[in-house]
Amino acid sequence: MNMKHQQQNTMPCLILLASIALHLLSNTSCLALNVLVVGGSGRVGGSTVRWLKTLSDRQQTPENPISITVGGRKKASYQSAIQNKVIPSDGSVDFLKMDIDGEESLLEQSLTQWKTDCASDDCMVVHTAGPFQGRRSPTLLSKCLDLSIPYVDVCDEWELAEVSKDLDQKAKDAGVPAIVSSGIWPGVSALMAAEGVEQLQSQSSDDVEISDIEYSFFTAGTGNAGPTIVSATFLLLATPAITFLNGKRKDVEPWTEMRDVDFGNGVGTRPVWLLDNPDVPTTALYVTKGKAPNCSSRFSTAPLVWNYLFGAMKALPRSLLYNRDAMQNFSLFSEPIIRFVDKLVGATNAMRVDVTANDGGKKKTLTLRMAHPDLEQCVGLATAAFALEVANSVKNKDAATVQPGVWFPVELGKQARENILRIAKEDTFVYELGGDFD
Repeated sequence: MNMKHQQQNTMPCLILLASIALHLLSNTSCLALNVLVVGGSGRVGGSTVRWLKTLSDRQQTPENPISITVGGRKKASYQSAIQNKVIPSDGSVDFLKMDIDGEESLLEQSLTQWKTDCASDDCMVVHTAGPFQGRRSPTLLSKCLDLSIPYVDVCDEWELAEVSKDLDQKAKDAGVPAIVSSGIWPGVSALMAAEGVEQLQSQSSDDVEISDIEYSFFTAGTGNAGPTIVSATFLLLATPAITFLNGKRKDVEPWTEMRDVDFGNGVGTRPVWLLDNPDVPTTALYVTKGKAPNCSSRFSTAPLVWNYLFGAMKALPRSLLYNRDAMQNFSLFSEPIIRFVDKLVGATNAMRVDVTANDGGKKKTLTLRMAHPDLEQCVGLATAAFALEVANSVKNKDAATVQPGVWFPVELGKQARENILRIAKEDTFVYELGGDFD
């Protein structure tokens, strides 16, 4: 009699547990992530695709694989990317025909159809289709917000990033998180600056003032990123380098004010020249409250002669240098030479950020360094890290590290910063951030 009574009492518990399990399973099935990588057939986009798959495979269970779609104008480019192993050839990556520079109504139709076809509601867009110079309207971001799709891009053009930031309230109203100007630099570089600022502030008095932030970058050849980075550099040579001095913005002639900078073991000391970088205004305007610190950004490449070639190209008419189509065509024409040089000099990417604080008249400087053996690989790694941080925030709203809004990397909170820096550490041969990201 007691045994029968116990069995009767056990049945409702088993039913309840089964219901909970089914509920959890049904919720888990909705956690499959659908990512549209716009420009995913290119070198940077393809690297992002590969790292999204690699990183998400580490985080997800086999029952919840990531679903990746490459967006672009030509299916032939997508097929070529598969053939050349730029993106996986196992059939796991789909293609969506779209044109971000075409008619907005057609772009919206493409995005709507893709979202409708997704197996779950967890969708996001990663925009890697550069160069961004010359674009003035963040059309893709705006359409994503209209459709409540989280968004990440690798924009390295301040004017475009600034207009994107104007959509912050729209993103908040839509409950959609977005990060602009992510990647390795800009992107992880800004996180390094924010980390340096926080460390100096924690080691100083309450009256400490961040006085200077200096960015320095070195990339051997194109870093295996190909013609796009060359055309972007040409476009930047026609763009005044934004700096901040005495709390005010000051536009300076690009590729001037050379300095020698030590990037650490394996890279050594390299000459660097001023070059525009959205990290400068985003850091100067958002990393601290009050007066903007002095801030600038410099760049160098190898072989050394390429640096002087860039300097000589400034003699060309600015209208020609700033012609996106002309510079992209020239870079494509030069691709055989570019590839040959890349084989000779390697693909190293090195970053250094110097943060200086004034603490009661005493100057303190913290130097942070990071170097990877291959730019193509590390920019994809970094972009994927930003994207997955957004994706995880959407899935787990109670523990979200990226809230709705349009954010620059330097604005992200400590937890998001540490998560992304921890991922960015992979494959580094120089990693000197002063913090514990193991």
